[in-house]
Amino acid sequence: MSLTVPFRLVPLALLLIVLIAVMPANADAASIQLTASLKASLDKTAASADTKTAAKLQTLYVDLGAQLKADKDTAASIKTLQYRNEEAVILIRKQIREIDAAKVSRLSNDVQQVKARYKPLFDSYAALNKQLATARSLKNKTLTGVLSFQADAMKIAVQLARSDIKAKETAYKTAKTAASARIKAARDSLAAIDPFKVQIKAHRSSLSQMRASQSPVWSNFKYALKKYDANGAHNTLASLVASAKQIAAQQQKIYTLEAKISDVVAATRSRYL
Repeated sequence: MSLTVPFRLVPLALLLIVLIAVMPANADAASIQLTASLKASLDKTAASADTKTAAKLQTLYVDLGAQLKADKDTAASIKTLQYRNEEAVILIRKQIREIDAAKVSRLSNDVQQVKARYKPLFDSYAALNKQLATARSLKNKTLTGVLSFQADAMKIAVQLARSDIKAKETAYKTAKTAASARIKAARDSLAAIDPFKVQIKAHRSSLSQMRASQSPVWSNFKYALKKYDANGAHNTLASLVASAKQIAAQQQKIYTLEAKISDVVAATRSRYL
């Protein structure tokens, strides 16, 4: 697709797919990278330390690697679920708008058609009554009698026609009211996702702050390795592992909330569509 295509021409669902697709895969994952050169520096620092500290350094390093992988994997799972949810919400909102739309449209057409069908009858009846009124004003008893007889005979057909129209109008109004009620109920049901979205936004904000706080610690850790400072490396590495675990917990909260959004969408579709 050309980048010059006007924004307004891009369907919302397609736009969503594009936006999510071009997001970096690690947008929610930590920026910390455990490289081969970093591991080599860690090994040299550990070699310069006592046995206990060296073992702790290696254990913490492995633990950090596991936490970073879990972070990346969870971020990918969140992204997948988020895309699926957003796509599902777009679709279900469209489906909600169309609840009983075909039925209501058909009944509306029925009303228009029945009115059109009976219009000649009503026009004839109105003209006949006008003629009757004129005959009466002229005190023409013979003509009045003939026209009265015709009007009485036509009145039955007119009453039946009006009853038919009223029945069609009642069916249309009833269906329209019922559809509106179902649409409102479905939208109210779907609105249960809104608090979850607010919570996700708050958790993402906290997540960004957590990641930002890792940056100086990560710098200090690399500096300690550069200086072969085993104690400094141990302390900063322990801090990184602890923050990584907090981030993992925060990520899990976001995933759980996205899962709840999925449940709401599924429940709304099952009940109203």
